[in-house]
Amino acid sequence: MTNTQLTTTRYHATFELDEFGNWIAQVTEIPQVHTFGRTLGKAREYLVDALALWLSVPIDTVKDSIDFQPVTLPAEVQNVVYEANSARAIAEAANGAMSGFMSAAAVALTEDARLSLRDAAELLGVSHQRVQQLVAQGKVESVPVIGSGIQGVAQDIARNLKEFLPGGSKENLGALAIAVTLGFTIAWAQAQE
Repeated sequence: MTNTQLTTTRYHATFELDEFGNWIAQVTEIPQVHTFGRTLGKAREYLVDALALWLSVPIDTVKDSIDFQPVTLPAEVQNVVYEANSARAIAEAANGAMSGFMSAAAVALTEDARLSLRDAAELLGVSHQRVQQLVAQGKVESVPVIGSGIQGVAQDIARNLKEFLPGGSKENLGALAIAVTLGFTIAWAQAQE
């Protein structure tokens, strides 16, 4: 195989954390190409350098031909990272739903009910500047609010829970998502009273 053929090949890099906190990096297709770095970024950089050196080509010719695989972590650490990423995804979905509802409410209060920005702000519990932003956002978004009201939000959160949380039956996770969403809705409604 010539160097030209080697540089057009896709390579796969693996990363594993050693007991000293260093990242051990290796090119799967060429086990002789391996290195380590104190940080993940440095290990990636050094691995690109090592591959270019092995192939006797400039770094720029190989830097885009490496697919970096997900890192290998101890199981207990990987579970914590997985749970944190799952929680973030669920929170982002709930935040997106909340943003859609707030925009719809701001538009309804200022246009349908013809309230001032300050009155709408008082009813929504935000500043009048935020109401102005929400109204502008609501006008730009021509798509309807997620799902159909609170049921749509519950379905979106249920979908995220099913996708990200390991274990448990899908029905139980769906029921949990609906309960959480309804709990948020009740708490929000009580806070508005």
